[in-house]
Amino acid sequence: MKKKFADIQTNQDWEQYFELIYEHYHASLCVFAKSFVNDIDEAEEIVQNVILKLWEQKESLCEIISLKSYLYRAVRNTCLNYIKHQKIVLQYKDAAWIKLKEIESDFINPYQNTELEEHINNAIAELPERCREVFELSRFDGLKNKEISAKLSISIKAVEANITRALSSLRKKIEAYKHSEQNM
Repeated sequence: MKKKFADIQTNQDWEQYFELIYEHYHASLCVFAKSFVNDIDEAEEIVQNVILKLWEQKESLCEIISLKSYLYRAVRNTCLNYIKHQKIVLQYKDAAWIKLKEIESDFINPYQNTELEEHINNAIAELPERCREVFELSRFDGLKNKEISAKLSISIKAVEANITRALSSLRKKIEAYKHSEQNM
């Protein structure tokens, strides 16, 4: 890793240099990232993205004093941004679920509750198959996103996207139902 950036002339030299960076730092950066995000798959993705970003900005590498420090700092910052984003996603999902429950509780009449329940069940049944399956595992079976991911062999991001899509669709359908009930 002692090669000078100024000595790198061709794209092939850059590729060889980045292969060395990858071989030298990848494993330790993944362990470091996992200590933040507690998910090896996400940690590996973060490290890959940091190295890719470094590749995309390779012309400015000569400005970096310590490559090791730069990589660890970049991984740490990316992990912290990931954690912040996850908190926002969870807040959104929780808020959407609370909103659904509030809308549901607005219907006090037992007949309306039965009708609303039927409407919700129909709306769930109309979801795309994977989206419905993920939603039901999350809300009815109480599985966590990581458990759903493992059970269905899909990424955690896919689980989150399906739950968000399901909640959004259900919220729209319940709002439409609520609006049609008010106009009657």
